[in-house]
Amino acid sequence: MTKESQPAHEPIPEWDEVADEILDGCGYDPDLGKRMAEDAIKITNGELTEEEFHEKYHEEVKAEFGTDERPTKPEGFDD
Repeated sequence: MTKESQPAHEPIPEWDEVADEILDGCGYDPDLGKRMAEDAIKITNGELTEEEFHEKYHEEVKAEFGTDERPTKPEGFDD
């Protein structure tokens, strides 16, 4: 991968450990939160659209929180 083709944003090496500390005991699925955070970086890098992000996690968010009210909901998205 050339420098020009490298993503603009990447998780910092210590991120996984820090995320575990933050999410430990929060009462929600820490794996889901970490995967969503990693994919949010992909949106910033242009590797994933907000629509794809919304659809990818819609069912898991609904299962975890009982609803999905994220602002990434694409227009016309059908639950």
